[in-house]
Amino acid sequence: MTRFASSLRPQGNKTRASFVLAAAALIASGCSVSPKPLTDDENVSRLREDMSVIMAPQEPIVGPVSMHEAMARAIKYNLDERVKLMEMAVANQQLDLSRFDMLPRLVAGAGYTGRNNESGSESLNLATGRRTGESTTATDRHRRTADLGFTWNILDFGVSYLRARQNSNLVLIADERRRRVVQGILQDVRTSYWRAVAAERLLKRIEPLEKRIEVARKNANALEAQRVQAPLQTLSYQRALVDTLRQLQTLRRELVAAKSQLGALMGLPPGENFTLQMPPDVTGKDVPAITASVESLETYALLNRPELLEESYNARITADETHRALLKLLPGIDLNAGLHYDSNSFLLNQRWADYGARVSWNILSLASAPDTHAFSKAQEELVAFRRQALSVAVLSQVRVAMVQFRELSQEFSLNADQAAIDRRIRQQYVNSSTVGQQGDMSVIQAEVSELVSDLRRDLVYADLQNAYARVMVSAGVDPMPEAVPSQDLATLRQAVSDGLGAWQQKAGGTARLQELLVPATTSEKAPADKAPVEKAAEPKDEPKTGPVAARGEEPAERKAMVPERVTVADLPQQSAAFMTAPMTVSYSPSTRTEPVKVYSVPLSALTPMGRASAR
Repeated sequence: MTRFASSLRPQGNKTRASFVLAAAALIASGCSVSPKPLTDDENVSRLREDMSVIMAPQEPIVGPVSMHEAMARAIKYNLDERVKLMEMAVANQQLDLSRFDMLPRLVAGAGYTGRNNESGSESLNLATGRRTGESTTATDRHRRTADLGFTWNILDFGVSYLRARQNSNLVLIADERRRRVVQGILQDVRTSYWRAVAAERLLKRIEPLEKRIEVARKNANALEAQRVQAPLQTLSYQRALVDTLRQLQTLRRELVAAKSQLGALMGLPPGENFTLQMPPDVTGKDVPAITASVESLETYALLNRPELLEESYNARITADETHRALLKLLPGIDLNAGLHYDSNSFLLNQRWADYGARVSWNILSLASAPDTHAFSKAQEELVAFRRQALSVAVLSQVRVAMVQFRELSQEFSLNADQAAIDRRIRQQYVNSSTVGQQGDMSVIQAEVSELVSDLRRDLVYADLQNAYARVMVSAGVDPMPEAVPSQDLATLRQAVSDGLGAWQQKAGGTARLQELLVPATTSEKAPADKAPVEKAAEPKDEPKTGPVAARGEEPAERKAMVPERVTVADLPQQSAAFMTAPMTVSYSPSTRTEPVKVYSVPLSALTPMGRASAR
């Protein structure tokens, strides 16, 4: 016995020494980690990979680019749109993976075990307290094992199912975010397109005017050198020319980047040149019209804004999170079965199958159940309040967008009239200069004034188009149909054109918000099993001391039908003594499953101010 124990002691010391050395090696390798910046080769590799995507070949631009084609290219090639599409793809992949979490676990394993000596042991006689003195073993030195186990936790299945439902709502949220990005991109494309059109028109007129100013400056310098005119008059003339030239350069700086911004929104490589399809010159009559009512746009916005739909899906996710939190408090039920193999020659059965069930429950988790439920409900209320606050903001955005559109419409009309007047003034100066009544400076200043007026008119028109698009975005209108048969530019361009032409009809056909909130009245007689809207009659023989009791206790002849909308003038004339008593109104919903709602309203709160003061 002593010899057997002493033979094991050195082996144990070696094992412990090996374990200590392995642990020390792991600790040393962990302490050796240090920051490692990117190398030049890695940066170059990253640059090549990114540029291969950014500079990917696109469908070539054939002819001038219209606004609809610019929008179609932005939808197809804009990188922000691609990011949202990839987020949708990732969300779908996550949903597919979460479905596998609901499946039971089926684990297969195999192994080999060996040792350098026998796994022997002695036994102790409990009756005599003596060791038997015989060493026995029941395990081979080398053996092979294999297992195939099936495990299914019903509680985990329920949790995984709720998680899969949450991931399905995340897919819908990703789609709503993509809608919001598309709407914003198309709004930016519309604004940039009209600014680029204004730039194309005016930059062609600025260059020859700048050349004329330079010639006039040289002539003014020559007059100053020859002293033909008074020095102060010549310097004032030169200063006016320099100020005009500076004004033209300021206009050039504001317009020169408009076309590049449009190209970036279209997803074109930086520096790629393209031409714009120039629309006719805008006039005061070219104001886009919005025929849809503000009320219809508000209702459509509350029903279709991506932000509100996203919050609604977040409410679903929060509700499922509440169910998950409560489900985890329940006991878990494990069902298991397995097939096993062990090559140990001492075993009676080297192959066997086992099965069983197990229930486990953390009873202490019940103590946190009230707090868990309260926290989950608070989260649901937070999501609801956030959605309601966002609804108020959406209504405000629709109203503000409509107000800005109307104001810009009037401003554009005034700027168009001013541009027409400056054009006629410039023509008068040109005619006077022809007959020798006006100098070049007056003509140049008139041309600059006309140019500035035209620029201001076109920029205000671009802002008007932006306000027009902002009304669409604030109402949550998609400029494209839900399904597009193909992703080629011709199909996308036609889809954008059709969507922009029909968005007012789609949004304007929505019922007004007041019509959705107020139940529709019917002229038909209510069924006998549905109680009508009732008002409890006041007792005639005794004063009323409190609200009428539950519905159905008063006599049938005292029940009076009242309309769903009651104005103050329709209220019965009561004495001042009864004005402090509440009026009880019971409302029976359209379905039998909903309970009858009873409201107690003080009549004094409904009394007109004039009538109350007279009494």
